[in-house]
Amino acid sequence: VDTLGPTKVTIISGVMNCLGLMGIALTKALPWSHHEAAEGGFDLFLWSLLLVAVGGSMTMFIGYQAPFLIPSHFTLLIEVNSCLFDAGTIIFPVLKLLYDVGVPFSAFFWTYTVLGMLCFSLLTVAWALNGRELDGIRQAAGGAEANGNDGNAQRHRPLEQRGMLQQLVSWEFAAIFIYSIIQVPRANMYMGSVELINRKIAGLEGHFSPETVAGVSTITGFIIPFGFLAVPLIELCVHRLGTIPTVQVTTLLGLLYNAMQLVPVLYLQLGTVCVFAAWRAFLYSTISAFNGEIFGVKTMGRIMGLCFVFSGLTNMLTGPIVNAAVDSNNFVPLLVEGMCFCIPLPIIFQLLHMKRSRLAVDVARTPLASSVRGTPRSQHKDILDPMGAMSITRARSSTWPSEAIEEEISRGATSLAEIQP
Repeated sequence: VDTLGPTKVTIISGVMNCLGLMGIALTKALPWSHHEAAEGGFDLFLWSLLLVAVGGSMTMFIGYQAPFLIPSHFTLLIEVNSCLFDAGTIIFPVLKLLYDVGVPFSAFFWTYTVLGMLCFSLLTVAWALNGRELDGIRQAAGGAEANGNDGNAQRHRPLEQRGMLQQLVSWEFAAIFIYSIIQVPRANMYMGSVELINRKIAGLEGHFSPETVAGVSTITGFIIPFGFLAVPLIELCVHRLGTIPTVQVTTLLGLLYNAMQLVPVLYLQLGTVCVFAAWRAFLYSTISAFNGEIFGVKTMGRIMGLCFVFSGLTNMLTGPIVNAAVDSNNFVPLLVEGMCFCIPLPIIFQLLHMKRSRLAVDVARTPLASSVRGTPRSQHKDILDPMGAMSITRARSSTWPSEAIEEEISRGATSLAEIQP
């Protein structure tokens, strides 16, 4: 997405998704595909599923570009984008209900194929109409390519204006990378083990029928996609507290749902899944908002890709841990280990918050006359935004026009501390 742009990638992902959906639909219509797969030959279902998975990932990353077009609502749009992808999981319980009442398997995917063709066609047109504006935003973001390779100059630029390699060796990337590879697998682990844990809790209480446990599992499956209802709360936290403090709130919510799972009360687990759904919405929204705000439009796709790829690799390590819990019929160590992994995260982000606060103070004390006079107006972002972020959470309260800054400097001001808004 960072290299080709959203319009071209929308076309590619649309073709991949539609071909994959068609392939899945054909697996029921073509009996030879089952025989081929059983004998180790071409597995139509497997390759179709792979196309849908890769195409879907591309679609998700395309969605992260749209909020940059409306910076005044950047965090809101990126939260909605993240949460609606989560809400898509409601499709599976709905399809199961329809399948149970007799709707053919192939009908689902032929319908999806037609719907995909329509949606991706409209999305391609939309990006074609707005692509030039996004290109202008990307060019205005600057970076190493546009501003030279002076290492000292790179270090004094906002992080979003640095090159990719400079961003990868930053404390900000280290923090969000560690956060992602711990928290994303925890989200997947909950969804993979919640039914097993609920059955264990029901067994400990000893007075629930299998139908009651199945009903709790069904309700759980329907609650998780409604994490998007937490968007107003996420928006409130980001704007009132800031992105990094919102990350801390997310960590606390993650510890809370794990702690609630340790309480052996089956009906309490319906409250647990509500907390989990809100936490999951917070998780993907804050990761996306942090990366977009800190690293900017030019590299956000690659940064997100690295976080999620390594989160997927880490996710593979959770399989043996869950299997060990199942074999021992004891999920308490699994839950406690999940909570222990989160202990360093608040410390890491508190240190990062302190570092960025000190950086803001240092930049505010830096003489401005030489950096502002004779500088193109687009460079005033370095002054107004010393944190190196899009500063969406601060943009609404910032009313300093560039002319006012130049006027104050002409009167003898040498730092932001001497300039009064």
